[in-house]
Amino acid sequence: MNQAWERNARVLVVGDVFLDKYVYYDPNLSRPSLETGLMTITGVREEYSPGAAGNVAKNLATLDGKVILLAPVGLDARAVELERELDRYGICTQFLVKSKRQVTPLYMKFINTLTGEEDLPRLDIPPVGLAEENRREIVEMLEFLVPQVDAIIVQDQSEIPGTGCIDEEVRKKLIVLRKLFPEKLFVADSRNWLEAFSGFLLKPNLGEFSQILERAGLVDDNNRIPEQILVQKHLAEVSRLVGSPVVVTASEDGSFCFNNGILNRIFNLEGEVRDVCGAGDAFIAALTLELCGKKVSLLDSAKTATKAASLCVSQKGTGVLLRESISKLEEPDAYRVEDPSIFRNTRRLPGKTRYVLFDFDGTISLLREGWQPIMRDLMIHFITGDRDIEEKTRKKIKEEVNDFIAETTGLQTILQMEGLQRLVIHYGFVSEKEILTPHQYKQVYAAHLKEIVRKRINEDSRDRYLVCGSLEFLKSLHERGIILLVASGTDLEDVIEESKYLGVYDFMGGGVYGALSSFEEYSKKKVIQRLLTDRKLQPDELIVIGDGPVEISVGKEAGAFTIGVASDERKGFGWNKEKFNRLKRAGADVLIPDFSPLSALIELIFP
Repeated sequence: MNQAWERNARVLVVGDVFLDKYVYYDPNLSRPSLETGLMTITGVREEYSPGAAGNVAKNLATLDGKVILLAPVGLDARAVELERELDRYGICTQFLVKSKRQVTPLYMKFINTLTGEEDLPRLDIPPVGLAEENRREIVEMLEFLVPQVDAIIVQDQSEIPGTGCIDEEVRKKLIVLRKLFPEKLFVADSRNWLEAFSGFLLKPNLGEFSQILERAGLVDDNNRIPEQILVQKHLAEVSRLVGSPVVVTASEDGSFCFNNGILNRIFNLEGEVRDVCGAGDAFIAALTLELCGKKVSLLDSAKTATKAASLCVSQKGTGVLLRESISKLEEPDAYRVEDPSIFRNTRRLPGKTRYVLFDFDGTISLLREGWQPIMRDLMIHFITGDRDIEEKTRKKIKEEVNDFIAETTGLQTILQMEGLQRLVIHYGFVSEKEILTPHQYKQVYAAHLKEIVRKRINEDSRDRYLVCGSLEFLKSLHERGIILLVASGTDLEDVIEESKYLGVYDFMGGGVYGALSSFEEYSKKKVIQRLLTDRKLQPDELIVIGDGPVEISVGKEAGAFTIGVASDERKGFGWNKEKFNRLKRAGADVLIPDFSPLSALIELIFP
C-alpha cells in the first residue's frame, strides 16, 4: 500500500456526470399494451449508481481518495437520485452546477432477471452542452478549486460532440491552470479530442488512440494495421506531440505506457470477465491516486491501475473498488517493447528450442497467394449452381463461405472440400445428381490453382514469392543447429516442388510433410505428435510457426510455443488485420507481420 493512498489524496473530477439506472425486468410478466399493442417491459426493481465522471469519482472515493465533483446537472428528479448516490460514497457534491438550463444525463440499462444479462437496448438521455451562465460558474469554480487539490481528472466523455461540459472555453481554462500549477497532476480522458489537452497525462483506449493518429495525419493505413501495433509504433510520437506521458488501455491486452523514452506493455490479469463496463474509469482512478504519491513511477502506477480494471470487470455493473482487494491481486507482468513489429499475445516465452515446424503457404511461400478468393468463388458456384437467387441469400452464403475458409486455413484441402459438400447439401439449390464428391471438388479447385502456380514459377522471380525475410530467418535458425520442417495442407508433391523452387527445401532437415491421397494418414496434429514421441521432444523445445488458426491451435494444444504470421500476402510483407485477429483468437504466443524483424525474433527465441 503506497504513501498516496494512506494520506488520502485530494482529487477534483470535472466532466459530464450521468445517473446510471438499472431496471431489472421479468420477461414472463410482459404483456401487450392496450393502447399500442407493443409488448411492455415489466420492471421488478431498480438500482442506481453514479456514471461517467460520477463513476470515476465513486472509484476514487472507495479507494480512500477525498473527491470533489464539478459537473453540471439539471433541476430534476434524476439529480436528486444522483446526489443521493454520490453522498453514499462521501463525494463532495457542493460544486455540482444545478440549473434549469441543464439536464441530468441518464444511462438506463435493462437487466433480464432470468439470465442476469443486459439484453435490451440502453436508454440514453445525453447532456445538452453548457449554458453561458453555467460555463462561467464552472470556470470560476475551477479557479477556486484547483489550488486546493492534489490532482485534477478531466472526464470529457460525451459521445455526441458539442454536448459535453468540457467545451473550448473550459478546456482553455484547464490548460492555463495546468501551467499555473505545474506541481499538480492533471489527467485527461476524452473521447473526441484528447490531444487538445496538451501537457496532461492522457489515457486513451485503443480506438481513441487510432483517432488521434488520424486527426494528426500520422498514419494513412491505420485501417489495415492492428490497433495494438499502431500503439507500439506511434505511442512515443504521440507523447512527444502532446508533451506529456500517455497511457493506452487495451482491454484484454492490458495497457501500454510511454514515459522517459521507454515504451512498456503491461499484460492483463487472467480471470473471469463478467462485465467490461467501467474498466476505464477504474483504471484512471487508481492510476491517478498512485501517481499522487510523487515517487511512484508511471509503469508501477499503470500496473496498479491494471489490477483495478481487472477487479472491476470481475463484477457486474461498474463494480466497487477497494484497495484491500486490489492489493491481494498478483502483480501484472510487464516488458519493454523493443521492436514494435512484434506483438506478444501471451506472457509465455520460448524454451530451449530444438525444432521449428513451419506451415508453408502464406507463412513461407506466396506462390498460392489468392487461393482464398479462388476457393470462395468456386464454393459459391457449386453451392448455388449459378442459379438466380435473392441477393440477401447470396450475401449470406458469401459470408458463411468466407468465415469457413478463414477458420479452416491450414487444414488439408480435402477436408475443406468435405465442408463444401455439406454446404451444398444444406442449401439445396442443386439437384442430388449435380453434387460432386469431395475429391471431385478438390480436383476442380486444384486445377485452377495449379495453373496460377505454374505461371508464377515460369516467371522465374523466386524472391517475389517468398514472405519477406523468410529465407534469412530459415538460414539463421539452420546455422544455430535448429532442425526445421514443413507441414502443409497442400498436397505433398506440390509442397516438395514449390519448396525446391523457392530454395527452402534443403533447410528442412526434419522433413517436408503435405497432404496424402488418404487424408487419415496425415494431419499437422499427427506430425506434431510424432515429433514429441518419436524424437523425444519436450513441448517447450518445439516452435510452431504459421499463418492459419489450425497449426496455431494444434501447436498450442501440444504445448509448443507458437508464432502467428499475419502477413499481407499480396505485398509479401506488412500486416493483415483480419489474419492478426484470427491468429490472436487462436492463441498464438507471438504475432509478426513477416520475418523482417529478424534480429528481434532471434533474440526472442534465443534470449
